[in-house]
Amino acid sequence: MKTCTRYILSLLLLSGILLLLGGCRKSVLREGKPGFSPEDTALVDAVLILRCNDLKTKAADRETQERQVNDLNLFFVHKSYPSAAAPEVRHYYFSSADMARHIKLTNIRLGRYTMYAVANAGEQLCSDSHDPEHPSAVGEGLCSMTEAQIQALTVGYSHNPTQADNLLMSSVDPDMAVRRSDESVLPTITVSLERKVSKIDFSYDLVGPAVGNMEIYRVEAKSLPYRVAPFLPNRPVTGYYEDRTIVNYGSVPNKDAAYSTTFYMPENMQGDVEGVAGEQDRNARKAPANASYLYLDGKYGGNQYGISVYFGESMTGGNFDLGGNTHYQLHLALGGPDVNDARVSSLKINSDDFKPSIRKGEETYATVEIICSNYFNDEITLMCAAVGGSFKKFRVRLLDDGGNEVGGDLDDYSGGECWYKVLATDDSFGEKRIKCRVYYSQTVAPASVTMILKIQTRYGQSTFKTQDIQVTN
Repeated sequence: MKTCTRYILSLLLLSGILLLLGGCRKSVLREGKPGFSPEDTALVDAVLILRCNDLKTKAADRETQERQVNDLNLFFVHKSYPSAAAPEVRHYYFSSADMARHIKLTNIRLGRYTMYAVANAGEQLCSDSHDPEHPSAVGEGLCSMTEAQIQALTVGYSHNPTQADNLLMSSVDPDMAVRRSDESVLPTITVSLERKVSKIDFSYDLVGPAVGNMEIYRVEAKSLPYRVAPFLPNRPVTGYYEDRTIVNYGSVPNKDAAYSTTFYMPENMQGDVEGVAGEQDRNARKAPANASYLYLDGKYGGNQYGISVYFGESMTGGNFDLGGNTHYQLHLALGGPDVNDARVSSLKINSDDFKPSIRKGEETYATVEIICSNYFNDEITLMCAAVGGSFKKFRVRLLDDGGNEVGGDLDDYSGGECWYKVLATDDSFGEKRIKCRVYYSQTVAPASVTMILKIQTRYGQSTFKTQDIQVTN
Protein backbone atom coordinates (compact mmCIF):
# COMPACT_ATOMS: atom_id res chain seq x y z
CA MET A 1 0.00 0.00 0.00
CA LYS A 2 1.38 3.35 -0.99
CA THR A 3 1.76 5.82 1.84
CA CYS A 4 2.23 9.42 0.79
CA THR A 5 2.65 10.69 4.30
CA ARG A 6 5.67 9.36 6.12
CA TYR A 7 6.72 9.81 9.75
CA ILE A 8 10.21 9.97 11.16
CA LEU A 9 9.76 9.71 14.90
CA SER A 10 12.01 9.52 17.93
CA LEU A 11 11.09 9.60 21.62
CA LEU A 12 13.53 10.61 24.34
CA LEU A 13 12.80 10.42 28.05
CA LEU A 14 14.12 13.29 30.12
CA SER A 15 15.79 11.02 32.62
CA GLY A 16 17.38 12.78 35.51
CA ILE A 17 16.29 16.21 34.33
CA LEU A 18 14.69 17.41 37.51
CA LEU A 19 14.43 20.66 39.38
CA LEU A 20 16.09 20.19 42.74
CA LEU A 21 15.23 22.13 45.85
CA GLY A 22 17.31 20.98 48.76
CA GLY A 23 20.10 21.33 51.24
CA CYS A 24 23.78 21.42 50.42
CA ARG A 25 24.82 20.86 54.05
CA LYS A 26 24.36 17.57 55.81
CA SER A 27 22.20 17.51 58.97
CA VAL A 28 23.40 15.62 62.02
CA LEU A 29 21.11 13.45 64.16
CA ARG A 30 21.35 13.90 67.91
CA GLU A 31 23.72 11.47 69.56
CA GLY A 32 22.02 8.30 70.61
CA LYS A 33 19.05 8.91 68.32
CA PRO A 34 19.54 6.91 65.12
CA GLY A 35 15.94 7.65 64.14
CA PHE A 36 12.84 9.34 65.48
CA SER A 37 10.71 8.50 68.42
CA PRO A 38 7.00 9.44 68.38
CA GLU A 39 7.49 12.18 70.99
CA ASP A 40 10.30 13.89 69.05
CA THR A 41 7.94 16.26 67.19
CA ALA A 42 9.02 19.70 68.33
CA LEU A 43 8.55 22.76 66.08
CA VAL A 44 11.82 23.96 64.55
CA ASP A 45 13.03 26.21 61.75
CA ALA A 46 14.48 24.73 58.55
CA VAL A 47 16.15 26.05 55.43
CA LEU A 48 15.15 25.50 51.82
CA ILE A 49 18.05 25.83 49.39
CA LEU A 50 17.17 26.09 45.70
CA ARG A 51 19.25 24.60 42.91
CA CYS A 52 18.48 23.64 39.33
CA ASN A 53 20.22 21.09 37.14
CA ASP A 54 21.11 22.00 33.58
CA LEU A 55 18.53 20.84 31.05
CA LYS A 56 20.76 19.66 28.22
CA THR A 57 17.94 18.92 25.77
CA LYS A 58 16.68 22.48 25.65
CA ALA A 59 17.68 25.35 23.40
CA ALA A 60 19.79 28.03 25.08
CA ASP A 61 17.21 30.77 24.62
CA ARG A 62 14.62 28.75 26.57
CA GLU A 63 16.90 27.95 29.49
CA THR A 64 15.69 30.69 31.82
CA GLN A 65 12.02 29.98 31.10
CA GLU A 66 12.29 26.22 31.48
CA ARG A 67 13.98 26.63 34.87
CA GLN A 68 11.50 29.18 36.17
CA VAL A 69 9.81 28.34 39.48
CA ASN A 70 6.81 30.40 40.59
CA ASP A 71 3.86 29.73 42.88
CA LEU A 72 5.68 27.03 44.81
CA ASN A 73 3.26 25.14 47.08
CA LEU A 74 4.70 22.70 49.65
CA PHE A 75 2.43 20.38 51.65
CA PHE A 76 3.87 18.41 54.60
CA VAL A 77 1.63 15.62 55.93
CA HIS A 78 3.05 14.32 59.23
CA LYS A 79 3.09 10.55 59.56
CA SER A 80 2.44 10.31 63.30
CA TYR A 81 1.47 13.70 64.80
CA PRO A 82 -0.97 14.07 66.41
CA SER A 83 -1.96 10.62 65.06
CA ALA A 84 -1.46 8.55 61.96
CA ALA A 85 -5.23 8.51 61.39
CA ALA A 86 -5.57 12.32 61.55
CA PRO A 87 -2.14 13.78 60.72
CA GLU A 88 -1.17 17.42 60.87
CA VAL A 89 -0.81 19.15 57.49
CA ARG A 90 1.46 22.15 56.99
CA HIS A 91 1.59 24.28 53.86
CA TYR A 92 4.14 26.81 52.63
CA TYR A 93 3.66 29.05 49.61
CA PHE A 94 6.18 31.15 47.67
CA SER A 95 4.94 33.34 44.83
CA SER A 96 8.44 33.42 43.39
CA ALA A 97 11.25 31.03 44.24
CA ASP A 98 14.63 32.76 43.99
CA MET A 99 17.40 30.29 43.32
CA ALA A 100 20.04 32.76 44.45
CA ARG A 101 19.07 32.78 48.11
CA HIS A 102 18.23 30.45 50.97
CA ILE A 103 14.61 30.39 52.15
CA LYS A 104 13.78 29.86 55.77
CA LEU A 105 10.83 27.68 56.74
CA THR A 106 9.53 28.56 60.19
CA ASN A 107 7.58 26.24 62.47
CA ILE A 108 8.11 22.92 60.73
CA ARG A 109 7.66 19.96 63.06
CA LEU A 110 10.33 17.31 63.50
CA GLY A 111 9.40 13.90 62.20
CA ARG A 112 8.66 12.01 59.03
CA TYR A 113 6.28 13.25 56.37
CA THR A 114 4.69 12.57 53.06
CA MET A 115 5.64 15.71 51.16
CA TYR A 116 3.70 17.07 48.16
CA ALA A 117 5.12 19.90 46.03
CA VAL A 118 3.61 21.87 43.14
CA ALA A 119 5.32 24.66 41.19
CA ASN A 120 4.00 27.00 38.50
CA ALA A 121 0.38 26.27 39.40
CA GLY A 122 -0.46 29.95 39.06
CA GLU A 123 -2.10 30.15 42.48
CA GLN A 124 -1.88 29.45 46.19
CA LEU A 125 -3.42 26.02 46.72
CA CYS A 126 -4.34 26.24 50.42
CA SER A 127 -6.40 29.22 51.52
CA ASP A 128 -5.18 29.11 55.14
CA SER A 129 -1.52 28.70 54.29
CA HIS A 130 1.59 29.85 56.12
CA ASP A 131 3.47 33.01 55.15
CA PRO A 132 7.13 32.07 55.75
CA GLU A 133 8.23 35.71 55.48
CA HIS A 134 6.01 36.95 58.32
CA PRO A 135 5.32 34.23 60.94
CA SER A 136 3.03 35.36 63.71
CA ALA A 137 2.18 32.31 65.79
CA VAL A 138 3.49 28.86 66.67
CA GLY A 139 0.60 27.14 64.95
CA GLU A 140 0.79 29.19 61.76
CA GLY A 141 1.44 27.06 58.73
CA LEU A 142 -1.33 24.56 59.40
CA CYS A 143 -3.54 23.69 56.43
CA SER A 144 -7.09 22.41 56.81
CA MET A 145 -6.87 20.19 53.72
CA THR A 146 -6.72 16.45 54.23
CA GLU A 147 -4.19 14.28 52.46
CA ALA A 148 -6.94 12.87 50.24
CA GLN A 149 -7.86 16.41 49.18
CA ILE A 150 -4.23 17.21 48.42
CA GLN A 151 -3.88 14.08 46.30
CA ALA A 152 -7.05 14.97 44.38
CA LEU A 153 -5.94 18.53 43.57
CA THR A 154 -6.29 19.73 39.98
CA VAL A 155 -4.94 23.02 38.70
CA GLY A 156 -5.80 25.02 35.63
CA TYR A 157 -3.27 24.83 32.81
CA SER A 158 -4.26 27.22 30.06
CA HIS A 159 -1.24 28.98 28.63
CA ASN A 160 0.45 29.59 25.31
CA PRO A 161 1.94 26.19 24.41
CA THR A 162 4.81 27.80 22.47
CA GLN A 163 6.03 29.57 25.62
CA ALA A 164 8.33 27.82 28.08
CA ASP A 165 7.39 29.88 31.12
CA ASN A 166 5.29 28.48 33.97
CA LEU A 167 5.76 24.81 33.11
CA LEU A 168 3.78 22.91 35.72
CA MET A 169 5.96 20.76 38.01
CA SER A 170 5.19 18.50 40.96
CA SER A 171 6.56 15.72 43.13
CA VAL A 172 5.62 13.36 45.94
CA ASP A 173 8.14 12.22 48.55
CA PRO A 174 6.49 9.37 50.51
CA ASP A 175 9.08 9.38 53.31
CA MET A 176 10.67 12.78 53.88
CA ALA A 177 12.47 13.47 57.18
CA VAL A 178 12.86 16.72 59.08
CA ARG A 179 15.76 15.92 61.41
CA ARG A 180 17.15 17.75 64.41
CA SER A 181 20.55 19.18 63.51
CA ASP A 182 23.31 20.46 65.75
CA GLU A 183 22.95 23.98 67.05
CA SER A 184 24.93 25.60 64.24
CA VAL A 185 23.08 24.08 61.28
CA LEU A 186 19.39 24.30 60.46
CA PRO A 187 17.68 21.19 59.09
CA THR A 188 17.56 21.14 55.29
CA ILE A 189 14.80 19.87 53.05
CA THR A 190 15.27 18.48 49.55
CA VAL A 191 12.49 18.60 46.99
CA SER A 192 12.81 17.04 43.52
CA LEU A 193 10.28 18.44 41.06
CA GLU A 194 9.29 16.74 37.83
CA ARG A 195 7.55 18.46 34.94
CA LYS A 196 3.90 17.58 34.31
CA VAL A 197 4.22 18.77 30.72
CA SER A 198 5.78 17.32 27.59
CA LYS A 199 8.25 19.12 25.37
CA ILE A 200 7.73 18.62 21.64
CA ASP A 201 10.28 19.45 18.96
CA PHE A 202 8.10 19.38 15.85
CA SER A 203 9.05 19.78 12.20
CA TYR A 204 7.80 18.89 8.74
CA ASP A 205 8.90 19.18 5.16
CA LEU A 206 7.20 18.64 1.79
CA VAL A 207 8.37 15.79 -0.39
CA GLY A 208 7.57 14.42 -3.86
CA PRO A 209 4.41 15.78 -5.51
CA ALA A 210 3.58 17.89 -2.45
CA VAL A 211 6.36 20.34 -3.28
CA GLY A 212 4.70 23.34 -4.93
CA ASN A 213 1.21 21.83 -4.58
CA MET A 214 0.63 21.67 -0.84
CA GLU A 215 0.04 24.62 1.50
CA ILE A 216 -0.12 24.25 5.28
CA TYR A 217 -2.24 26.98 6.89
CA ARG A 218 -2.03 26.11 10.57
CA VAL A 219 -0.90 23.53 13.11
CA GLU A 220 -3.07 22.89 16.17
CA ALA A 221 -2.61 20.91 19.36
CA LYS A 222 -5.89 19.10 19.97
CA SER A 223 -7.49 17.75 23.16
CA LEU A 224 -5.25 19.52 25.66
CA PRO A 225 -6.54 19.08 29.22
CA TYR A 226 -7.03 22.46 30.83
CA ARG A 227 -6.99 21.01 34.32
CA VAL A 228 -4.06 18.84 35.38
CA ALA A 229 -3.70 16.52 38.38
CA PRO A 230 -0.26 17.29 39.88
CA PHE A 231 0.09 14.11 41.95
CA LEU A 232 -1.60 11.43 39.84
CA PRO A 233 -1.23 10.29 36.23
CA ASN A 234 -3.33 12.90 34.50
CA ARG A 235 -6.35 11.25 32.88
CA PRO A 236 -8.93 14.04 32.63
CA VAL A 237 -12.62 13.36 32.14
CA THR A 238 -14.66 14.26 29.08
CA GLY A 239 -15.30 17.98 28.76
CA TYR A 240 -12.04 19.23 30.27
CA TYR A 241 -10.21 19.78 27.00
CA GLU A 242 -9.35 22.60 24.62
CA ASP A 243 -7.53 23.14 21.34
CA ARG A 244 -4.58 25.47 20.97
CA THR A 245 -3.01 26.88 17.80
CA ILE A 246 0.72 26.25 17.54
CA VAL A 247 1.26 28.17 14.31
CA ASN A 248 -1.22 30.08 12.13
CA TYR A 249 -0.07 31.48 8.81
CA GLY A 250 -3.26 33.52 8.40
CA SER A 251 -3.91 34.67 4.85
CA VAL A 252 -0.39 33.82 3.70
CA PRO A 253 0.02 30.05 3.28
CA ASN A 254 3.32 28.44 4.09
CA LYS A 255 4.76 27.38 0.76
CA ASP A 256 8.21 26.62 2.08
CA ALA A 257 9.47 23.07 2.01
CA ALA A 258 10.19 22.89 5.74
CA TYR A 259 9.05 24.21 9.11
CA SER A 260 10.09 23.56 12.72
CA THR A 261 9.01 24.74 16.17
CA THR A 262 9.11 23.78 19.85
CA PHE A 263 6.11 23.79 22.17
CA TYR A 264 4.76 22.26 25.39
CA MET A 265 1.62 20.23 26.15
CA PRO A 266 0.21 19.16 29.54
CA GLU A 267 0.29 15.50 30.50
CA ASN A 268 -2.67 13.47 29.21
CA MET A 269 -2.54 9.75 30.01
CA GLN A 270 -5.18 7.94 27.94
CA GLY A 271 -3.80 4.40 28.16
CA ASP A 272 -3.72 1.49 25.74
CA VAL A 273 -6.13 0.49 22.98
CA GLU A 274 -6.38 -3.06 21.65
CA GLY A 275 -6.32 -3.76 17.94
CA VAL A 276 -3.84 -1.04 16.96
CA ALA A 277 -1.33 -2.78 14.71
CA GLY A 278 0.71 0.20 13.48
CA GLU A 279 0.75 3.85 12.44
CA GLN A 280 -2.26 3.47 10.11
CA ASP A 281 -4.43 2.37 13.02
CA ARG A 282 -3.59 5.46 15.08
CA ASN A 283 -6.57 7.42 13.83
CA ALA A 284 -9.73 9.07 15.16
CA ARG A 285 -11.77 5.87 14.90
CA LYS A 286 -9.54 3.86 17.23
CA ALA A 287 -7.96 6.48 19.46
CA PRO A 288 -9.54 7.35 22.82
CA ALA A 289 -11.95 10.27 22.42
CA ASN A 290 -9.81 12.52 24.63
CA ALA A 291 -6.34 11.53 23.42
CA SER A 292 -4.05 14.44 22.52
CA TYR A 293 -2.88 14.88 18.93
CA LEU A 294 -1.57 17.37 16.39
CA TYR A 295 -3.68 18.50 13.46
CA LEU A 296 -2.20 20.06 10.32
CA ASP A 297 -4.71 22.01 8.24
CA GLY A 298 -3.93 22.96 4.66
CA LYS A 299 -4.72 22.56 0.99
CA TYR A 300 -3.56 20.21 -1.72
CA GLY A 301 -4.72 21.30 -5.15
CA GLY A 302 -8.38 22.28 -4.78
CA ASN A 303 -8.98 20.11 -1.73
CA GLN A 304 -8.76 20.95 1.92
CA TYR A 305 -6.09 18.73 3.41
CA GLY A 306 -5.69 17.57 7.00
CA ILE A 307 -3.56 15.14 8.94
CA SER A 308 -3.80 14.04 12.57
CA VAL A 309 -0.86 12.65 14.54
CA TYR A 310 -1.62 11.06 17.92
CA PHE A 311 0.90 11.00 20.74
CA GLY A 312 1.92 7.83 22.56
CA GLU A 313 4.85 5.97 24.03
CA SER A 314 6.17 4.81 20.67
CA MET A 315 3.90 6.78 18.30
CA THR A 316 3.32 3.53 16.41
CA GLY A 317 1.55 1.07 18.77
CA GLY A 318 -1.64 1.08 20.81
CA ASN A 319 -0.54 3.41 23.61
CA PHE A 320 -2.01 6.95 23.60
CA ASP A 321 -0.28 8.47 26.62
CA LEU A 322 1.16 11.98 26.39
CA GLY A 323 3.59 11.70 29.27
CA GLY A 324 4.82 14.48 31.52
CA ASN A 325 8.58 15.16 31.70
CA THR A 326 8.95 13.56 28.28
CA HIS A 327 10.73 14.95 25.23
CA TYR A 328 9.14 14.11 21.87
CA GLN A 329 11.04 14.72 18.66
CA LEU A 330 8.54 14.47 15.81
CA HIS A 331 9.26 15.00 12.12
CA LEU A 332 6.71 14.57 9.31
CA ALA A 333 7.56 14.13 5.65
CA LEU A 334 4.37 15.23 3.85
CA GLY A 335 3.78 13.79 0.40
CA GLY A 336 0.11 14.62 -0.18
CA PRO A 337 -3.34 13.08 0.38
CA ASP A 338 -3.91 9.36 0.17
CA VAL A 339 -7.49 8.13 0.64
CA ASN A 340 -6.09 4.74 1.65
CA ASP A 341 -4.18 6.28 4.56
CA ALA A 342 -6.63 6.65 7.43
CA ARG A 343 -4.52 9.34 9.10
CA VAL A 344 -4.84 11.68 6.14
CA SER A 345 -8.11 13.37 5.23
CA SER A 346 -9.33 15.66 2.48
CA LEU A 347 -12.36 17.86 1.92
CA LYS A 348 -13.52 19.62 -1.26
CA ILE A 349 -16.71 21.66 -1.64
CA ASN A 350 -18.26 22.63 -4.99
CA SER A 351 -21.21 25.01 -5.17
CA ASP A 352 -23.06 26.76 -7.98
CA ASP A 353 -24.70 30.18 -7.60
CA PHE A 354 -28.10 31.31 -6.41
CA LYS A 355 -30.05 33.57 -8.78
CA PRO A 356 -28.61 37.08 -8.39
CA SER A 357 -32.13 38.58 -8.35
CA ILE A 358 -35.48 37.12 -7.22
CA ARG A 359 -38.98 38.43 -6.64
CA LYS A 360 -40.43 38.36 -3.14
CA GLY A 361 -41.87 34.92 -2.41
CA GLU A 362 -39.83 33.34 -5.20
CA GLU A 363 -37.50 30.49 -4.31
CA THR A 364 -33.92 30.21 -5.50
CA TYR A 365 -31.43 27.45 -4.82
CA ALA A 366 -27.79 26.46 -5.07
CA THR A 367 -26.43 22.92 -5.31
CA VAL A 368 -23.65 21.98 -2.93
CA GLU A 369 -21.37 18.96 -3.43
CA ILE A 370 -19.09 17.78 -0.64
CA ILE A 371 -16.28 15.33 -1.39
CA CYS A 372 -14.56 14.08 1.75
CA SER A 373 -12.37 11.28 3.00
CA ASN A 374 -11.39 9.67 6.29
CA TYR A 375 -11.48 12.06 9.27
CA PHE A 376 -13.92 14.36 7.50
CA ASN A 377 -16.31 11.38 7.20
CA ASP A 378 -17.21 11.95 10.82
CA GLU A 379 -19.95 14.54 10.93
CA ILE A 380 -20.61 17.44 8.57
CA THR A 381 -23.03 20.26 9.22
CA LEU A 382 -24.05 22.84 6.63
CA MET A 383 -24.73 26.36 7.91
CA CYS A 384 -26.83 28.75 5.80
CA ALA A 385 -27.15 32.44 6.63
CA ALA A 386 -28.75 35.45 4.95
CA VAL A 387 -27.57 38.84 6.15
CA GLY A 388 -29.98 41.73 5.51
CA GLY A 389 -33.68 41.72 4.68
CA SER A 390 -36.29 39.92 6.79
CA PHE A 391 -38.79 37.01 6.78
CA LYS A 392 -36.28 34.56 5.32
CA LYS A 393 -36.88 30.87 4.77
CA PHE A 394 -34.44 28.02 4.11
CA ARG A 395 -34.91 24.38 3.27
CA VAL A 396 -32.41 21.70 2.25
CA ARG A 397 -32.95 18.55 0.15
CA LEU A 398 -30.48 15.72 -0.34
CA LEU A 399 -29.68 14.59 -3.90
CA ASP A 400 -28.85 11.15 -5.26
CA ASP A 401 -26.00 10.43 -7.68
CA GLY A 402 -28.22 11.44 -10.60
CA GLY A 403 -29.03 14.82 -9.06
CA ASN A 404 -32.60 13.85 -8.08
CA GLU A 405 -34.03 14.98 -4.75
CA VAL A 406 -34.45 12.14 -2.28
CA GLY A 407 -36.24 11.97 1.04
CA GLY A 408 -38.02 14.83 2.74
CA ASP A 409 -36.70 18.21 3.70
CA LEU A 410 -33.84 18.04 6.13
CA ASP A 411 -35.38 21.03 7.83
CA ASP A 412 -37.35 24.22 7.32
CA TYR A 413 -36.20 27.35 9.03
CA SER A 414 -37.45 30.91 8.97
CA GLY A 415 -34.79 33.28 10.23
CA GLY A 416 -31.35 34.65 9.49
CA GLU A 417 -29.30 31.49 10.13
CA CYS A 418 -29.85 27.73 10.18
CA TRP A 419 -27.87 24.53 10.57
CA TYR A 420 -28.35 21.19 8.79
CA LYS A 421 -26.48 17.97 9.47
CA VAL A 422 -25.82 16.54 6.01
CA LEU A 423 -23.57 13.68 7.16
CA ALA A 424 -23.79 11.80 10.43
CA THR A 425 -20.88 9.79 11.82
CA ASP A 426 -19.67 7.27 9.25
CA ASP A 427 -17.34 4.50 10.41
CA SER A 428 -15.95 3.82 6.93
CA PHE A 429 -12.74 5.22 5.51
CA GLY A 430 -12.11 6.23 1.93
CA GLU A 431 -13.88 8.86 -0.14
CA LYS A 432 -17.51 9.90 0.26
CA ARG A 433 -19.64 12.31 -1.81
CA ILE A 434 -22.70 14.19 -0.51
CA LYS A 435 -24.92 16.41 -2.63
CA CYS A 436 -27.68 18.68 -1.41
CA ARG A 437 -29.77 21.60 -2.65
CA VAL A 438 -30.17 24.72 -0.52
CA TYR A 439 -33.43 26.61 -1.18
CA TYR A 440 -33.99 30.22 -0.12
CA SER A 441 -36.94 32.61 -0.31
CA GLN A 442 -37.97 35.95 1.22
CA THR A 443 -41.41 37.51 1.56
CA VAL A 444 -40.40 41.17 2.02
CA ALA A 445 -38.96 43.42 -0.71
CA PRO A 446 -37.12 45.42 -1.78
CA ALA A 447 -34.02 44.21 -0.01
CA SER A 448 -30.47 43.17 -0.65
CA VAL A 449 -29.24 40.08 1.19
CA THR A 450 -25.89 38.37 1.39
CA MET A 451 -25.95 34.59 1.35
CA ILE A 452 -23.23 32.90 3.39
CA LEU A 453 -22.67 29.14 3.31
CA LYS A 454 -20.35 27.51 5.83
CA ILE A 455 -19.31 23.98 6.66
CA GLN A 456 -18.77 22.66 10.18
CA THR A 457 -16.62 19.57 10.78
CA ARG A 458 -14.86 18.16 13.82
CA TYR A 459 -11.92 20.41 12.94
CA GLY A 460 -13.81 23.69 12.93
CA GLN A 461 -15.88 25.94 10.73
CA SER A 462 -15.06 27.53 7.37
CA THR A 463 -16.94 29.69 4.84
CA PHE A 464 -17.01 28.36 1.29
CA LYS A 465 -19.53 30.69 -0.40
CA THR A 466 -20.60 34.33 -0.16
CA GLN A 467 -23.10 35.84 -2.67
CA ASP A 468 -25.33 38.94 -2.86
CA ILE A 469 -28.98 38.52 -3.89
CA GLN A 470 -31.40 41.33 -4.71
CA VAL A 471 -35.06 40.77 -3.71
CA THR A 472 -37.60 42.85 -5.68
CA ASN A 473 -41.35 43.31 -5.76
